[in-house]
Amino acid sequence: MHASGHVGIEHIAPAIKHPFAIGALALGAALAGVAITAAIMRARKSAQTDALSFKTRFGTARIFEVEGDGGRPVRLLEVDGTVQSGTYVDDDPELSDDARYAELVFEYLKKYDLMFQHNPHIERVCVLGCGGYDYPEHLIAHHPQVTVDAVEIDPAITALAKRYFYLDRLIEEFDAERTKRLNLVESDALEFLRQDGPRYDAIVNDVFDGSTPPVHLTTHAFYAAARERLKPDGVFLTNIVSALAGPHARFLHDQVALMELVFSKVEVHPCNPDDLQSEDNVVVIAYA
Repeated sequence: MHASGHVGIEHIAPAIKHPFAIGALALGAALAGVAITAAIMRARKSAQTDALSFKTRFGTARIFEVEGDGGRPVRLLEVDGTVQSGTYVDDDPELSDDARYAELVFEYLKKYDLMFQHNPHIERVCVLGCGGYDYPEHLIAHHPQVTVDAVEIDPAITALAKRYFYLDRLIEEFDAERTKRLNLVESDALEFLRQDGPRYDAIVNDVFDGSTPPVHLTTHAFYAAARERLKPDGVFLTNIVSALAGPHARFLHDQVALMELVFSKVEVHPCNPDDLQSEDNVVVIAYA
């Protein structure tokens, strides 16, 4: 049942100013509800006076820059105190034609590309919960055969992505609107899945309300709706912040159990398989 590289669930219990230096590992640990490291806390405290702040449906959004691997500046989107998205800063298109802004910063997003190991010929993907549109941009820039339906409930977040996270630039550079390779959809994720529409080779769920997923997107009904919108050989991928074992792993176990009622096979791909007790990003992949 288990391929290499994943863990079987039954075996586990205005202008932005200068960036603040933290390591890439700290960036990853600050993501989507994981305990924020001291380095991130210091960077966020230092950024208080420099961050841009905006009101959104789910709280205050703050945009600021830190320093990632190799000294590369990374722009972060934080909503209601939780880092949701990050992009490499690439503000001078005259110096770069390789869409550096579409490279993925966070390890859990890179794991979504495991869908292409399942099916190298994926053509249509639905992304639920876009934040700074990190993964939709990556798909458009690096997988030219792919069309993306990007579902984001909050138009304020999409507006920030266009202005500060290169979404407008990507749309222009890849002619994504005219070719309809990128379709921006303003909707609740479950409501969208319940509508009549195309079936997908892959559905990616990355919806968070602050540091946790909305309750209605953690139910049997949600997973059943996702299964209905997949092609017969489709794949569903979701990000869950959880420990792999111990008292903080119960939510992960419960979600995998629900998915196993709907899908033919479920795999768990932790970003940090060597630490079973700490909460971190875990990508769960379910096959139709």
